[in-house]
Amino acid sequence: MANAMDVRKLLTDLQQTTERTDQFESGFAPSIYQVHEEPPPEFPTNDRVDISWAQSHKAVANRVGFLDLPREIRDLCYGFAFQLRGAVFIYSSDVNAYRPILRGKIVKYKGEGPLEPRSIGDAIPASLIRTCRQVHSEGTEVLYGYNVFRLYMSNADFASSYRTLIRHVTFTMEAGRGIYSEDLEVMCYWWRRVFWPNVIDRSTSLLLRYPNLELLTFPIKSNQPGQTWRPAFCAFEHKTKEQRIALAARWLRTNCPMRDEHLHQVLRLEIQPAAGLIEGSWFFPEEYEDEWDGSEFAQAWMLNL
Repeated sequence: MANAMDVRKLLTDLQQTTERTDQFESGFAPSIYQVHEEPPPEFPTNDRVDISWAQSHKAVANRVGFLDLPREIRDLCYGFAFQLRGAVFIYSSDVNAYRPILRGKIVKYKGEGPLEPRSIGDAIPASLIRTCRQVHSEGTEVLYGYNVFRLYMSNADFASSYRTLIRHVTFTMEAGRGIYSEDLEVMCYWWRRVFWPNVIDRSTSLLLRYPNLELLTFPIKSNQPGQTWRPAFCAFEHKTKEQRIALAARWLRTNCPMRDEHLHQVLRLEIQPAAGLIEGSWFFPEEYEDEWDGSEFAQAWMLNL
């Protein structure tokens, strides 16, 4: 099995062994795959992008090149090149523009990824995906389909061809103060009247934009610094863990109606743990092992499906 250095050398040699005459309109701004500090990389929004598979040919016919490898091996190389640790945070400096320019950085997600946001141009091969149509088609399946995209605006307008490749989105929005009430009746009112309708509205919009989503996650942040939010419907006293999970699942079934079957399959609500309390990390003290971490909510949500 080739090690990382062998794979990296193989990717570097790709440009020399693949024909460059089959040029195509990729719609990529050049800066997306070049290392830049300013401005950050842009994501393509050109609807004319063609991602259909087309066989490319070597510049030197009798020379063994990257495209002579079996597809399974090429996919391993694409995974090494384009599958990122953490999430790709998509943002725009002008969210109110008709077609905002999208930029991306790699951020920490569920304990994985860089400590500080990192330019996506520093993390993926600068020119591999622009080598030829075949590599472009095969590589974008991994780049867009195997990474988590973190969004905060539902109108993030990737080129329509790439939107069909995206499989995992995590969407951040304000939950509203009402759901953080410790009074179950008050919390229930704001959940039904404000929070859940907003989730359904944003989810429906995102599913229309990214029709092949397999996982759509809405993380709920705490309203108290250094604490993981515990919903009122999970704060039952004198109950075992199993009983609390069952009661929470029953509450969610009642208060989270979903008519769309696709949405029912892909939507996940998560309680975001307080910073520094991610189990298994260096910053998870032993004295917090019995503290509320949101896992009961996660189990109750899965029972709700």
